[in-house]
Amino acid sequence: MRHIQIPDENEAPSIFKRWVRSHPNAKYSRLKDSHAKKAVKEALIVRQKFLCCYCESRISAENSHIEHIEPQMGGLSEKTLKFSNMAASCIREPKNSGARLPEVLTMEDINSSAIHCGHARGSARVVSPYDPKCETLFVYSFSGEVRPNPDLDSSDDKLLAEESILHLRLNVATLVELRKTAMYETVSLLDKGVPEDIILSEIRGKLPPYYSAAKSAIRVWNSAGKRGRRDS
Repeated sequence: MRHIQIPDENEAPSIFKRWVRSHPNAKYSRLKDSHAKKAVKEALIVRQKFLCCYCESRISAENSHIEHIEPQMGGLSEKTLKFSNMAASCIREPKNSGARLPEVLTMEDINSSAIHCGHARGSARVVSPYDPKCETLFVYSFSGEVRPNPDLDSSDDKLLAEESILHLRLNVATLVELRKTAMYETVSLLDKGVPEDIILSEIRGKLPPYYSAAKSAIRVWNSAGKRGRRDS
């Protein structure tokens, strides 16, 4: 998980700030399909370099949703319209289905689908991408899996890492395979002499997908004396 600087309320799109001012005491559900909501999501995607705030898959307006860092809790949260409490998360629909996601996800929906990140999380406790320590909680294997960092000293941090992987479903088969591919492609580029900063470079405002996994592959390659060792 890549640490993202927490948004400042002043960064919010003007159309959204005007909407909030004109709808005092409103909750997020009032936004619905407004232009203000669309502007918020687009702004979040841009500031996240077009990567999901949790799994770092490539996102766009069509395959993402607005995630609340503090869950909405059925509208009970006082932060549902705080730009600083929002992020852009990817969205996955159930396998073999062209239907939209149901409003209420059952365990059957979750277990039989590729749903992950914000829609899988619900209101469960997970680490925030706005928390600077988020990058220290996880390690990436060349198998494609993300795991709790074995060097964590705090039992609470270990539990938070485990819960985050579980509730965000960061090791669903699709993510594992894509992460694995990204790591091996990174090593292949290094073996060909492509500089690290080029591999991780931002192009037209976009970072490469699975950025943290690629950084991990670079660290392993360097620690192996640049022999391309791929052990996990």
